[in-house]
Amino acid sequence: MRTNNGFVWAMAVVLGTALVWGLEQVAMGPLDTGDVYPPYSSLRTDPLGAKALYESLEAMPGIAVERLYKERTTLDGPGDSMFVLGVDAGGWSTVKEKTLEEYEKLVEHGGRLVIAFLAVQKPAASLEKRPVEERWNIRFRYRRPAGDDAGSGVPRESTLYFDAGPPWKIDGRTAEKSFGTGTIVLVADSFPLSNQGLREMEDAEFVARLSGPARRIIFDENHFGVSESGSVTKLMRKYRLEGAVAVLALVAGLFLWRSASSFLPPRTGERADAVAGRDSLEGMTSLLHRGVGEKALLDVCFAEWSKSADRRARKERMEQEIRRYGKQYPVAAYRAASKALLEKK
Repeated sequence: MRTNNGFVWAMAVVLGTALVWGLEQVAMGPLDTGDVYPPYSSLRTDPLGAKALYESLEAMPGIAVERLYKERTTLDGPGDSMFVLGVDAGGWSTVKEKTLEEYEKLVEHGGRLVIAFLAVQKPAASLEKRPVEERWNIRFRYRRPAGDDAGSGVPRESTLYFDAGPPWKIDGRTAEKSFGTGTIVLVADSFPLSNQGLREMEDAEFVARLSGPARRIIFDENHFGVSESGSVTKLMRKYRLEGAVAVLALVAGLFLWRSASSFLPPRTGERADAVAGRDSLEGMTSLLHRGVGEKALLDVCFAEWSKSADRRARKERMEQEIRRYGKQYPVAAYRAASKALLEKK
C-alpha cells in the first residue's frame, strides 16, 4: 500500500511541475515575443514590432536608449529624441489645440520629437479645418492608393502625405519644423521603422536623419497603454526569476511527497487487541460504589423501592427482615427481603 501511495505522489509531483511549466509558457510566452503589445511597440519581436530598431540604436556607441512607461513631460535638451511610433493619423489630425501646446512644451528645451503614423490605404474623408492646420499650418493629404497590400501582414506604403509651406521642411515622407530650440518630425509611414521594414529596406540614413544628433533616445510605450504597474510578473521578468519559481514549486512538491510517505519499509508488528469499554450495568455499579457506602447500600435500595411499593403488608414484612439482620449482615438481609417480596399473599 505504501508503494502505491509513493507512486501516486510521484505522479502528482510530475504533473504539478508540468502544470507550472505550462502556465509559465502561457503567461510569459506572449510577453517574450511581444504579441500582447500593439503594432510598432518596441517590445514586439515579430514583423509588426520595433524591437529591432530599439536594439540597433542601443548597440550604437555613445547612445543611451530607454522606454517611457509614464506620461510625457519635457525632454531635457538637444541631445534627447523621443520616438512615438504607430500613431493613427486620422485620430491624431483631430487633436485639440491644448494637445498641440503640450507637444510644443515637450521640445521647448531643445529636444526632438518624432511622430510616425500608421500606414493608410484609403483616403480619409474631407473635414472642416482642424486645429493642427490652423496652429501648425500643415495639412494631411491622401493620394489615391496604387494597390492593395492588406494581405501582406504589415502595410508597406501609405497614401498619406503632408502639404505645408515654410517653415516646414518636407522631405519625401517626412515633415520637420522647429519649435523654439526643439524640433518636431512627422513621418507619414511607420513601416520603415518596423522589424520587417528594417530588414527589407535597410535605410540606415533615414533612421539617422530621424534621430538627429541624439545622445539619449526614448521610445514612448505609454501611448500604447503600456504603463508601469509594479507587478510581480514584471519583477520576475526583469530579474529572470522564472526558473527559480519552477524550482521552488518542485521543492514544495517533493516536500509534500516526503511528508505523506516514508522511504522506510512498513512495520510488520501485530496490531494490539482493542480495549473493550464498560457496559451500562458496570457503569451503574461503579457509580453506586463511589456514591453509596456498603453499610448504607441496603437502606438506600429499600428507600427507593418503597417509593413505588403497592402493598403496605409486603413493605412492612421486608422492613422487618431488614431490621432483623441489621447492617452487620447486609447480604442475609437482602436475601430475606427478596424472599419476602416473592411470597404470595
